[in-house]
Amino acid sequence: MRQDNWLGERLRFWLWIGGAVAAFGLVGLMLSAVQAPPTLTWAAAAGAAVAGGWGANRLMQRYSDRR
Repeated sequence: MRQDNWLGERLRFWLWIGGAVAAFGLVGLMLSAVQAPPTLTWAAAAGAAVAGGWGANRLMQRYSDRR
């Protein structure tokens, strides 16, 4: 196993997690600030987490394709 591949996979994983957590927190914080109902806040934050993880994964794929 090559060291470059190992590092790239770890970076992709942590970028995916970071994107999901950041999107979840940001959307949850914004909707809580405007006093949105909890069911709406949780559903929107969960959807944002999926989108944030997907976006971070796409970013890493674009980086990997350039190399």
